[in-house]
Amino acid sequence: MIRKDWTLLFSDYDLRSVLDDQLKGVAERVRTIPESGFASRTDEDLAAMTASELVVRPILLHDDQIEVSTRDVKIDVSHDFNRAHNPWGPTIVDGLEVCYHLPFSGDPQVLRCRPSTYTLNGARAVIGKDELRFPYDSPGRDVAATKKWFDEDLTRLKEWLGWVDAQVAEYNRQLEPAVRAAVAARRSEIEKSRADVEALGFKIRTSTSGPSAPATDPSTAKEKRSARRTAARRKYDVALSFAGEDREYVEKVADALREAGVDVFYDRYEQTNLWGKDLAEHFGHVYGQDASFVVMFSSRHYAAKAWPNHEKSHALATHLKGVGGRMLPVRFDDTDIPGVPGTIGYLDLRVLTPEQLAELVRQKIDADAPDT
Repeated sequence: MIRKDWTLLFSDYDLRSVLDDQLKGVAERVRTIPESGFASRTDEDLAAMTASELVVRPILLHDDQIEVSTRDVKIDVSHDFNRAHNPWGPTIVDGLEVCYHLPFSGDPQVLRCRPSTYTLNGARAVIGKDELRFPYDSPGRDVAATKKWFDEDLTRLKEWLGWVDAQVAEYNRQLEPAVRAAVAARRSEIEKSRADVEALGFKIRTSTSGPSAPATDPSTAKEKRSARRTAARRKYDVALSFAGEDREYVEKVADALREAGVDVFYDRYEQTNLWGKDLAEHFGHVYGQDASFVVMFSSRHYAAKAWPNHEKSHALATHLKGVGGRMLPVRFDDTDIPGVPGTIGYLDLRVLTPEQLAELVRQKIDADAPDT
């Protein structure tokens, strides 16, 4: 087997240093938020949006989508002492290149960062756009042998990714609290500056909006939601669209929303109502018409399932019409969901607990209800 043009992965930068530098830069990133943003949005919302932008996307290998390609090549076998070769130059023979294409999602820069735990037995591949390539030249055209070589390289790659993922996960756990603290500090700084300027006794010239309105009493907020749904002829404040594999997280979100007085469509709350109905038609109404908002829990499982995509298509059709019904996409990983415009902002669940997400959804419903 001959490797050519392969890259030594995880060797260019120190992962610990890269992640530490990014955490140290959180406060500076928060300072780029306009003061008007602090006036019109809560700390929870600002922290979630900022943390979602700064989250490090770990590498996810899609090894269920591996493809293989082949091509005839000329191979120099001068290094093979078991072959007769030309002592005055290269010995070229006909052979076959077998290339394994391994799709991945996540931040490709992670593949260049060395984790704190590592071995001298490095991982190698060719880094392409959204895929890693493993090309093997076989002078004997031994296709079966290349599978053994690929399995060995894939095992080594996964070992390294395990070490990287542990550090990335720790960074992502620290990120949201760090951003939240920076947002609180920045708000305090803004409020102090405003108070100092007001103390001068002059009229303040400003183009920003005033401070956020005080929190609404929960019972009053629930009454307003009910009145808004009635006027818009909607049944739910929000519907949750997800794949079954992600149910554990989603159910905690649903429970927290219901605890907050939000009318939420979550399938387990509707089992009796769903009994005997045409589910395709019923879900089309729920996600396209009956809910003011739809939270789409994006993941590789979501992209692969028929029912979530059925729900998404109805929610997206209403969203794109701009006549009520809005999608609130959140992501478990970096899987692209076909049809969802790249301009729609996501929140990243790697830096949000279910309870935090539920609170953000409640705020969105109460502060930014769709037109009736």
